[in-house]
Amino acid sequence: MSSNHSLFLIKPDGVERQLQQAVVEAAEEAGLTVVCRHRLLLGEEDIVRAWADTRRTEHPLEHLSLDLWYGGRPMEVLLVTGPDALARARRVKSEVRAGYRLGPFANVLHTPDHKGEFDLQLSVFAGDCATCAGAVSTDFGDYSAVPQAYPPGTLLPEAWRDIERLRELAQPLWDDPASCFWRPTYPEPYRAENPQGPQDRALYIAASPHQLSFDNLVGALVTALPGIAFGHALELVISALHHQDFTLAVGTPAECERYRDALMRQGLNTPIRTLAQDAVRREEQIRTGGWVDGSAASAA
Repeated sequence: MSSNHSLFLIKPDGVERQLQQAVVEAAEEAGLTVVCRHRLLLGEEDIVRAWADTRRTEHPLEHLSLDLWYGGRPMEVLLVTGPDALARARRVKSEVRAGYRLGPFANVLHTPDHKGEFDLQLSVFAGDCATCAGAVSTDFGDYSAVPQAYPPGTLLPEAWRDIERLRELAQPLWDDPASCFWRPTYPEPYRAENPQGPQDRALYIAASPHQLSFDNLVGALVTALPGIAFGHALELVISALHHQDFTLAVGTPAECERYRDALMRQGLNTPIRTLAQDAVRREEQIRTGGWVDGSAASAA
């Protein structure tokens, strides 16, 4: 039955702005029928189960972002049905986000990319709703055997896999309107302490050839950029995910080539440009705000 079903999770910012009717109308215009809708509050264990395809012990940053944006905040679930429902719902998500988003996470709406994700998330989002539960075709048991969404990547250093330690570092970024979430010119790119020549090249992140987690990306920077502070790597990744072509590092041609090669071995597409080209892109980011709808990592 669920092959013709999908769901919309109206995020806290969408509920706060009372955009539910806009979502319903967009769904109906796309040929989808809303068969059930109910309010939703997720606790930490709910998030662990709904995103069991991204294991919390391996991807604590992904789960921290979910905790900060979803945990304990009112949301609404819409179960929809119709021909090719998953693909139609994804198109609705793109249209609604384009029309109503306010920033990198305040983007109103989530919908699953494929049937496995639909079953996994609705198995939790259904709560006590028999209609929603009836659309789930998989019994996940204790959720420990759910296939993982991300291929093996560079995990965070062991010392930084404690989610509460990460929370102390990351929550101020989520709470601060002037942080790297919201300003396309922050933070400064990484530079080697003792450059071996003029630092006239810039390395930036383009679309990744593989789906990588937030944690994989930060781990890759910590591995590839000698001596970078963990907090700096975190800020660079946040900015690169949410601002177009964000500059990761500046250095000599040889330095940037080494950084690029190390990052590309870990699945990142990281081209090099001159500082003059980089300055043009940065001005464009400032002018437009540099928002992007997709990213190399996607937890929300």
